[in-house]
Amino acid sequence: MTPEEAYSIKLVSYVKISDKGLLHVETEIDKDKYKNYIYLNKVKIGEGLIPQFYLNNFYYIRGDKTKSLIVQTEYGEPKKLFTLAKISKYVFHKKGILILGEEKASKKEPFYANKLKYRFDGRGLLRSRQSLYIFDGNLRKILSGDFDVTDVATNGDRVIVSTTQSGDDYGLDDVYEVNIDNGDVRKITKGEGRVSAIAMNEKGDIAYLGHRKGLSPWATQEIIMPEEGKSFMCGNNCGSSVLTDLFDGSSNQIIFNKDEILSLGQEKGSVDIYRISDNKVAKLTNGNKVVKGFDYNGKLAYFYTTPEKPSILYYDGEYDPNPNIKGVSPIHIEGEIEGWAIIRGKENPTIVFIHGGPHTAYGYGYFIEFQFFASNGYNIIYCNPRGSQGYGEEFAKACVGDWGGKDMEDILNFTKKVISQFDLKGKIGVTGGSYGGFMTNWIVTQTDFFSAAISERSISNLVSMCGTSDIGFWFNTIEAGITDPWSKDGIQKLMSISPIYYVKNVKTPTMLIQGEQDYRCPIEQAEQFFIALKMNNIPTMLVRYQGDGHEHARKGNPKNMKDRLKIKMEWFDKYLK
Repeated sequence: MTPEEAYSIKLVSYVKISDKGLLHVETEIDKDKYKNYIYLNKVKIGEGLIPQFYLNNFYYIRGDKTKSLIVQTEYGEPKKLFTLAKISKYVFHKKGILILGEEKASKKEPFYANKLKYRFDGRGLLRSRQSLYIFDGNLRKILSGDFDVTDVATNGDRVIVSTTQSGDDYGLDDVYEVNIDNGDVRKITKGEGRVSAIAMNEKGDIAYLGHRKGLSPWATQEIIMPEEGKSFMCGNNCGSSVLTDLFDGSSNQIIFNKDEILSLGQEKGSVDIYRISDNKVAKLTNGNKVVKGFDYNGKLAYFYTTPEKPSILYYDGEYDPNPNIKGVSPIHIEGEIEGWAIIRGKENPTIVFIHGGPHTAYGYGYFIEFQFFASNGYNIIYCNPRGSQGYGEEFAKACVGDWGGKDMEDILNFTKKVISQFDLKGKIGVTGGSYGGFMTNWIVTQTDFFSAAISERSISNLVSMCGTSDIGFWFNTIEAGITDPWSKDGIQKLMSISPIYYVKNVKTPTMLIQGEQDYRCPIEQAEQFFIALKMNNIPTMLVRYQGDGHEHARKGNPKNMKDRLKIKMEWFDKYLK
């Protein structure tokens, strides 16, 4: 398999049950550009994003550098209603169309930062913020400020939003009711926490996906009905924290239809759809898969992925946009922790993959990179060490204050177990991104077990990251188990768990890959480790991808993503084969 073949897949990325049938969107890479095609009852009808039927009209978002809302009547020509720099969502109210979007801001003017959160990965400097608008023939801004309106829901009368206005620096959200005539808001949620998605039924009842556990990245999410004082758990964690490297752009959602609430829920490495009705939670789907998105109006439509299939759409039967693609099946291995292995031969080289987060998880989803390396003769090992989500909140919290401790033990022990179980004889490499990049850097400072390493969007210095990352000032503090990253004790703790502090121990050839616009794990993290390795005569290479951010391996420039697979295989071929 070549990198081009690896990315020649089509992914269902949106599904909507309409009065005219089933709408879905398929995303693919065409000539190194992402293309989104809209299908009605599996027949291609257009190109755009987020389609929806309303009465006799068809609405969708279209555009590259700016986004426009387009209305298509049944027999007329497409009509552009308005244009913004970004449009992320729209819903219909009796007084007009409610929109979440951003205005265009000049990048040529000086930027004045006066708060902790002044830039964000994938967005750059926050010259504009996501606001709530209404279009009733004219576009009017309803709610805006130096914060983001992150979601909106309505029953056509009542309107609720989630915003970061009371916790913007730290990524905390609340739910508000908003008066669309004057922009006045009334706070509904209490305490502090996260809001990942909101929903409202026809009666105006509300629910949201999130938690009220403060600043705690490891917290499990629930379905919460704040005005009724109720909360529900779907599996071990509502929503999904299971990672794939599919470029479908799917995100967490909930649907509130009549008296039923539907949400994704995660149990270990699987993600299914759950229904909450009559104060009871029931699982609607089953099997070793990861559901990515769904719609429900009494009937259910959803799309999912498995280790063997990139994308399957379910609605009155299954539809596979990639009928000729079937990945190699992994072997499930369960012991103290859960993991998987793809075995191509006991004499073959092996790559150990480490996920990011740390509070995410590997699971039963298709991984482009796993299948690429497996098709080229590599054994693949991946697991969910302590700190992973989907196994309960205590398990997810188990790495806090102990990065590089028991989590590294879990990874090494699992790797040795697989090597022994399958009598693997070849050389072993290791790779990971984000927290997985931290762990890759950390492991090569602690052991010579691996013959080669590739660290992506990594962390090498937790102290400098506090001042350069969009979330580092609070995330590193919480994860290190300290209260003040700038105190003497805080700096000492952060340095004691920083790979750069032990870089003189490294003997393993190590490549570093980074997007130059990564604000989550800034490129200075890779630069520090690269220079240190170079000065200590360790074989190393720094690969920089212009224009790419933290998502460079999942939703980056397609040309760069293909080059990334090529350069990674060349590095592992050189040192493992």
